[in-house]
Amino acid sequence: MARWISLARIVVATIGVFLGFYFVFGGHASTAIAVVAVTTVGLVGVLAFVGHVIFYKADARRLGWETDRPDWMFEVGFANLAFACMALLAVIAGWGVHAQALTVLGFALYLLQAAILHGYRYFTDEERSPARLWRSFLLTLLVAAMMTFLALYALLS
Repeated sequence: MARWISLARIVVATIGVFLGFYFVFGGHASTAIAVVAVTTVGLVGVLAFVGHVIFYKADARRLGWETDRPDWMFEVGFANLAFACMALLAVIAGWGVHAQALTVLGFALYLLQAAILHGYRYFTDEERSPARLWRSFLLTLLVAAMMTFLALYALLS
């Protein structure tokens, strides 16, 4: 199940970022950031929470970080849920472009740090998993960079 949740996160994030750029290049920065906040932060954050907290054993196994003390998995899941709640509230409550963009930027920085950790693990582990390189490191790094661009574009528009 953890694998499917992970794949769903990738699909939702990809759709969100694609739509973000679609609306930005269409001259609608406020719509772009709202869409990215709901999809790439809100929905992805909820899915990450479910994967890291409810299906923590399978998710830790998927990541290659199995442990008898999954507290860190719960902490990561709660952090994802916190960002998701803030992004969804910023859009639903109509807090405006700045609140939405700052939430997206905060989540992008969070993902950037996760990508760096996965990259470090890839380059320092004896066994190098292609999934860790492509999905956990490079794809996460790319999504974080695109989210950062969209957030900064919305803030400066």
